[in-house]
Amino acid sequence: MNAKKERYRRIRGAILKLLAYEHPRPVDSKVIQLLLDDLKYSITEEECQSHICYLSGKGLVQKELRRCRGIRLEMVTISPTGLDVLDGFIEDVGVDTRL
Repeated sequence: MNAKKERYRRIRGAILKLLAYEHPRPVDSKVIQLLLDDLKYSITEEECQSHICYLSGKGLVQKELRRCRGIRLEMVTISPTGLDVLDGFIEDVGVDTRL
């Protein structure tokens, strides 16, 4: 597998692990990006959104938009299916959970 695709798989696995740690509470997508940066996975806001959309499309996370006084927050929560992927009950080729 090429290095770029493997990096994407690891970033998605890291996102699921970060969300599982906070489960059942949601996490702001910008906080996810900062936490990934702390893990040395520096990505742009657009890249972070791309990974979240990918995980959402697979049913591994749930997104919720919140607005308050002109501030827009995208809150993300791991789904039961996402927890199953982390626990090894379901395998997803687009996610590497061996962090």
